Amino acid sequence: MSLGEQDSSEKRTLVVNGKAYEKLTWAKRKDEDYSEVILRLVSTKLDGLQRRGEKEIVTSDNRRLILSIEQNLCMGAESCVRLAPEVFALDESRLRDKDYEPLGMRDIMDREVPSEKIIAAAQTCPYKSIKITDAQTGEQIFP
Repeated sequence: MSLGEQDSSEKRTLVVNGKAYEKLTWAKRKDEDYSEVILRLVSTKLDGLQRRGEKEIVTSDNRRLILSIEQNLCMGAESCVRLAPEVFALDESRLRDKDYEPLGMRDIMDREVPSEKIIAAAQTCPYKSIKITDAQTGEQIFP
């Protein structure tokens, strides 16, 4: 049977590795089954790109960082995306948008990315559009 001929309510078994299962479980909302989680996560062009503004991340080295993006400074160089694609995502279609919010932050699990990687990604931005603050001390780390 081809995919086009399958009944959408037909149940299938999907094998995932431990990390994928952990992420699905983390993303699962109350009263939502795993099929709904998968459909929700793949329905957006870039996972978590709607996360614009400010976000707190607990890094793999147990630092709490607050990331914020100055959208009016971002020109789409993508250096942060190349260095930390699990944290940052660029929606190129929004580079010409009048609201102009091209850069987003992905939803990531706690302790998944080291602080050095996030800080290095922000430091590569030629426009200094990513601000990083230590959530515990309030000290601005970058820029």
